[in-house]
Amino acid sequence: MDDIAGRLGVSVNIMDERGVIIASSDRSRVGGAHGGALHVLSTGMPLSVTAKEARSLDGTRAGVNLPLWLNGNVVGVVGVRGEPREVGEIARAVARLAELMVMQEAFLGEAGWRHRVRQQIMEDLLAARLTEEGFRQRQQLAGCRVEAPYSLFALRHAPAAGYTEPRDLYRLLEVDERSALVVADAAGVVWTVTGGSTSVALRYRLSGLCAAHPDTGVLDAGRVDDFGALTELTGQARFALRRRLVGEVRLADLELPVLLARLDPGVRVETAERVLGALSAELRNTLRAYFAHDCGVVEAAHALNVHRNTLAYRLGRVAELTGRDPRAFQDAVVLQIALHLAEIDQDQPPR
Repeated sequence: MDDIAGRLGVSVNIMDERGVIIASSDRSRVGGAHGGALHVLSTGMPLSVTAKEARSLDGTRAGVNLPLWLNGNVVGVVGVRGEPREVGEIARAVARLAELMVMQEAFLGEAGWRHRVRQQIMEDLLAARLTEEGFRQRQQLAGCRVEAPYSLFALRHAPAAGYTEPRDLYRLLEVDERSALVVADAAGVVWTVTGGSTSVALRYRLSGLCAAHPDTGVLDAGRVDDFGALTELTGQARFALRRRLVGEVRLADLELPVLLARLDPGVRVETAERVLGALSAELRNTLRAYFAHDCGVVEAAHALNVHRNTLAYRLGRVAELTGRDPRAFQDAVVLQIALHLAEIDQDQPPR
């Protein structure tokens, strides 16, 4: 209010719902009671006080006092000092500006509250401590309505780290705040729960983000018909994201990694090291390409940009170093499981 008072050449007071001065161009008055404000608060009507009238009102000086309205309620009073005939129009302008400021603060406060409720919904859903009734009730508080069938997506997208405001994430994904839950967790993963046909457009948008940003990973966890299934789906998705995902990945294609992620971390590390410990990064990458192409030598060699004889030599070295030949089915199964175990918890924040 200092800037406003200075520009208009008047003294301005702002009183709260108790009639206490909470802001003033005269610092000495802050914290004191304002008799004129109490009158405005009790009647809801403006009060103009001349210098003569002010002598009979405790803590009040000549000026115009106007109610500040928010949602049909008087939430405060603005007062401009001076003879009413001189400052009346200024007072009305200042009051309107103050109302706009109060409305903006209330809106931002409500938006912040709704976002915190949405965050709590997702945190409890991920932790499997949310009931169906709680899900429904909290959605009402959050100002959204997501109904079955549910679709769940998780996005790990580097540019998304620059989106600091909750609404920015909705704009990024091009979804309506009223029909979807979009929340970024502490690890930077953007979780989205949608209902009905909203998932179709969202899936298309996520595909576009993957095409535009090669470092983006999208997990399409799938679609379920009830809340219980959504809870189970969310738990599986959490385990799936312990691996580094790039591009579009379906949860249905990650059943083995999800199962392995449930193992004790010590067991995972010990097993991976025991099976793969002797292999260099190059040989491990060779195995990944070989298994990713269904053990097809020609396709894997092309993906690695090496001659097929080079690939055959590397696979032979794997067999020598591990005692397991990736060209034999049973050995290939063990090697692939070990690779999955080694990749779990990669690029994840400390837990």
